[in-house]
Amino acid sequence: MLGHKESWGVIIASAAIDPIWWLFVFWIPGYLMEVYNMDVKNVGIYAWVPYVGAMLGAWFGGLLAQNRIKSGWNTNRTRKFVIILGCLIMLPALLALANPGGPVNAVLIMAVILFGFQTAIGNIQTLPSDMFSGKTVGTLAGIAGMAAKLTGGFLLYFIPWLTTGGNYYPAFAIGAGLALLVIISVLLLCPKIEPLKPTY
Repeated sequence: MLGHKESWGVIIASAAIDPIWWLFVFWIPGYLMEVYNMDVKNVGIYAWVPYVGAMLGAWFGGLLAQNRIKSGWNTNRTRKFVIILGCLIMLPALLALANPGGPVNAVLIMAVILFGFQTAIGNIQTLPSDMFSGKTVGTLAGIAGMAAKLTGGFLLYFIPWLTTGGNYYPAFAIGAGLALLVIISVLLLCPKIEPLKPTY
C-alpha cells in the first residue's frame, strides 16, 4: 500500500486538512472571548453559527460529488473537483479572518471556512475506497486518520504561542497554507484516482 504515491497523497491531505477543523472546534470560544471581550453568554449566542456552515458543507460536498458522477464525470475528476473547491472556499476566508470587523462577520467567515472544510473532507476520506479494496481500505484510512490527529494535536499545542496578544492571524495563515497543501498533495501524488494494482 505504501509503495503507491497515491497512498501518501491521501495521508498528507488528511494530515493537512484535519488541523483546520480542530483549530476552530477548540478555539472559537477563546477567540471570541479574547478578540471581542465576550462573556460566556455572548459566546453562546455566536459560537454555534460556524457549525451550521459545517453541516451545510457536509451535505453539499456529498451531493455535489454524487451529482457529478451521475452526470458522467469519472471518480478522478469528481474527487479532485470537490476537494479543490472546498479548499479554495477555505483559503480566502482563512485570510479574511485577519481583520473580519465585528463578531458577526467573524463567525460568518468561520461558517464559510467550515463549509469548505466539510465539502472537501468527505471526499478525502473516500479516497482509500476509490483506490484500494478489502482490508487495505481500512488500513490506509486508519493511517491517514492517525496522521490527521497527530498534526491536529501538534497545531493545537502551539496555538497559545501563535496567538500571543490576541493576534490569531498566524494560526489562520497556517490554516490557509494547509489548505493549499491539500490541493498540492492531491494533484501531485494522486495523478489519477482509480483502483490501483498491487506493487511488489
